[in-house]
Amino acid sequence: MRRRSLRLRLALTYASMALLTALILGGILLGVLAQYYSRAESAYLNASAKLIAANPPPLTDQTALDSWAKAAALSTQTRVHLYDGAGTLLADSGSPGTLDPGSLLRYGQGHGYGRHSGFRLPDLLGSGLFGGSGNARSSRTLSVPLDQGRHARLSEAPASGHAALVSAAEAWFVAATLAVVLAALAGYLVAARIARPVISLTEASDRMAEGDLSARACVDRTDEVGRLADSFNAMAGRMETTVDTLRRFVGDAAHEIGTPLTALEADLDLAERAATTDKERSLVQRALGQASRLDALSTSLLQLSRLEAGGAFADASGGTPRDADREDVAALAREAAGGVASRAEQAGVELRLDISAGPLPVGARRTELQMVLGNLLDNAVKFTPEGGSVHLSARREGDTAVLTVADTGVGIPENEQDSVFGRFHRARNVAAYPGNGLGLAIVKAAVERNHGSVTFASSDSGTEFRVTLPLA
Repeated sequence: MRRRSLRLRLALTYASMALLTALILGGILLGVLAQYYSRAESAYLNASAKLIAANPPPLTDQTALDSWAKAAALSTQTRVHLYDGAGTLLADSGSPGTLDPGSLLRYGQGHGYGRHSGFRLPDLLGSGLFGGSGNARSSRTLSVPLDQGRHARLSEAPASGHAALVSAAEAWFVAATLAVVLAALAGYLVAARIARPVISLTEASDRMAEGDLSARACVDRTDEVGRLADSFNAMAGRMETTVDTLRRFVGDAAHEIGTPLTALEADLDLAERAATTDKERSLVQRALGQASRLDALSTSLLQLSRLEAGGAFADASGGTPRDADREDVAALAREAAGGVASRAEQAGVELRLDISAGPLPVGARRTELQMVLGNLLDNAVKFTPEGGSVHLSARREGDTAVLTVADTGVGIPENEQDSVFGRFHRARNVAAYPGNGLGLAIVKAAVERNHGSVTFASSDSGTEFRVTLPLA
């Protein structure tokens, strides 16, 4: 499942908060408006009833009753039904929208409508922000008692409150949508500002995890995130200092051990020559073997510490480290094969070559490439039983040079393949073979230092290492 980013989550959070706020406020606003307009419509009907009660219908013929009903409807803008005491319908004004004010003006003036200057119908919707008018009609009705047992029923009063509520709801929807969009945008921008230093911290920690201890988070802030970045950078600085100190110690120790080891091996060699019994020779040879093992270990530690410290190897004459040059991998592969050929022959292992005829130039350090080839070929010959074979190839693949060292040896157990490049790791099936478990760690460090990669595949029938380097 893909994780949603901080920017998206914060933008959604801001938008959700804005939407919830808009829903609450909109619900309250529309509810208040609905009650307001409901009271306004009731007040309008009551006022209309008072006006009609103050101007009762005449006791004349049907024509006069119809004219009175229409005049009352015109004055109140409601539909007026007139009933007698038995409930019989005497007159119906019809819908207010169908009336002709001009035809009823004389009747209205003659019967008192419009002459009561002290009485005035209220504005249905009131005045102010939410006042207004419309053509909608209300479903409310109101019965008005009149003289002689008669009564009038008022209906279809103006219901402009409905139109106003619809308009308010539309305006609320537009405002709520705009608020949600703006909140989401604000959340995204705030999250971007927060995420920027977090991303810088993540990138710095990833670089440190890959071995670049000089990585630092570039965060120029004084808030909590800025203090976190400062703390991270301080921690990284202390870690780099500690690791560099340890590397220098290992390198210096390995270097300093070399001199007494050389003297010890010389003394043991003299002691072996001076030995007079087989037991003495056996003890001296065992001591020489341990000294040689210790010498190989110190050399490997020195090489690995220099690689991890980022310094180039000194050349064979002990000169200063060199910058990367254009080296021919094909020529170096032939040279490495020549160096291991006699040992392979003595071990009864067939050494086969498949090396490109043309040059394979790469931008790398010669000594480091020699170390990669030397370690891989040494392991292949060492772990291949008599009668087996080692295959070394160097070829071009696209814009890369590929070195392959394959053997028919004992292989690497499947449950230990994840640790094969670790320091001092030795598989359980090679415990009887000489070695210190640093060769493949040196190979990996040297290849990656030269911008390449190393992979392998192994089974009971053998192992194949594949080194890929960019062509220069």
